[in-house]
Amino acid sequence: MLDNLREDTRRLKITKTKSFPWYVIESLLFENGYQAVVLHRMAHWFKRRRVPVLGPLIARFNLFLTGVEIGPGAVIGPGLLISHGAGIVIGGYARIGRNAILLHQVTIGSPDPSRIEAMPVIGDNVFIGAGAKVIGAVTVGDDAFIGVNAIVTRDIPGGSRVLCKSGIDVTLRQDLQDLGSGTATTL
Repeated sequence: MLDNLREDTRRLKITKTKSFPWYVIESLLFENGYQAVVLHRMAHWFKRRRVPVLGPLIARFNLFLTGVEIGPGAVIGPGLLISHGAGIVIGGYARIGRNAILLHQVTIGSPDPSRIEAMPVIGDNVFIGAGAKVIGAVTVGDDAFIGVNAIVTRDIPGGSRVLCKSGIDVTLRQDLQDLGSGTATTL
């Protein structure tokens, strides 16, 4: 647990300008992503040692304090960086490799409650963008980039980039056009 926490703390330097120990103190006090990682490491430690109640209790406290839900059984490699952690959900059977970066609203879990153990295995050095979902018994290879709002339900080879290409249609609002022409209707 301490080795993982040490690597998690070193990864903070990516986003910090202050020197040690100030960036660590600041992160422990004010960054919900780092707080979530620290609390998950503690919850997972108790779960692995089969200490009843404490793992799930710490995981619940983690959700309450940070808005990040990580199942205590999730196996997460060292160097996890959570930026803006609100709304992140990581299921208890998920596996995540070293040096992952997760942004807010990421979901990593099973497709439905009847297949609770069907959770993703995510490789090393993977970036998962805001709002992305990785669902089911899929494997995401090393060095993959999963973009904003992407939904991953099949295996992704290492070194791949997954993007959500949703087009948007922009038109003028009809009610505003009617106002400009003097033909607006009143309700």
